[in-house]
Amino acid sequence: MSAEVKRCIETSTRSFEEQKTLRQFAIEICKHQDVAWLKDSSESDSESSESESFESRFQTFLKVINMFNFLKQALDVEKEKIVCEDIHITFVAHGSIEQTMIPANTLLPLSTIEDLVVYSPWNCAINAGVAYGVAKGIIELKHRAFCCTEEDDCQIPDEDHQPTNLPDRWNSMKTAKGRMIPNILVSPLTKEEDDAWEDFEHLQVKYGRPGLNRIVIPFIIPGDSDEEVPFSDIILALSLVLYFSKYKATVHLAACLGKTSDETTLDENYLKEQYACTIDNTAMMTSAEMLIDKHTNLYRSLHTLFG
Repeated sequence: MSAEVKRCIETSTRSFEEQKTLRQFAIEICKHQDVAWLKDSSESDSESSESESFESRFQTFLKVINMFNFLKQALDVEKEKIVCEDIHITFVAHGSIEQTMIPANTLLPLSTIEDLVVYSPWNCAINAGVAYGVAKGIIELKHRAFCCTEEDDCQIPDEDHQPTNLPDRWNSMKTAKGRMIPNILVSPLTKEEDDAWEDFEHLQVKYGRPGLNRIVIPFIIPGDSDEEVPFSDIILALSLVLYFSKYKATVHLAACLGKTSDETTLDENYLKEQYACTIDNTAMMTSAEMLIDKHTNLYRSLHTLFG
């Protein structure tokens, strides 16, 4: 069975039966996770919009598996640049949070993901400097700085955009365990018409620049899709790909965590207890102390995406 599942994961074009095998394996191996959406809609009598939505979600899930397979193949080819089997993956995407809450350990579905770390408070955007610091592994707690994203149009004093009682740590899902967190949605990066995009696309196979064992993965799927995907799906796909490899990963999310829409309601007091939460239209940036090298392709590419 393991060999069959491994083949289903590693092939980029899967038959109906191979997709069915992969679904069943994911459901069985993630017994403590909510993976009802993996149920094969073709085996259901329902033709509801919910079934269609789940099927579309699964097809996107398969594309994400293909994306991570490319990463694993690159790791195998460039294995001399990997000094141990524990790797750090920075996943770069556009992001937001819903008012729907999920257990934090939903983002640690298998032991192949050792931890997931997010860097900004809840309801907070990030800029290119933060994404760059995360990717390079050089951002420290003392580098955190905050600003209003509305600039001159904001009617709220700057001091209200400064979160108080920031924890002396980043927001680790391993530490959070079963505590409830907002459901994170991510969407693919959109192609920009300049040379920075080409540089950024190839970062997934350029390991030396971010540092040994540090890999940057931009969220890119075929087509011009701007579909929002639960980040739990991304983590599950990565977990399955790594399951049949020698690698384990700590994942670092470089994405904004602002509200999905103006109608999104958050329990700010609870989120401040779990980690931290900012008021609307707040962004986290980095202090000059981090000494960002703005001449690297990595920084230029991230600046194209985050501004």
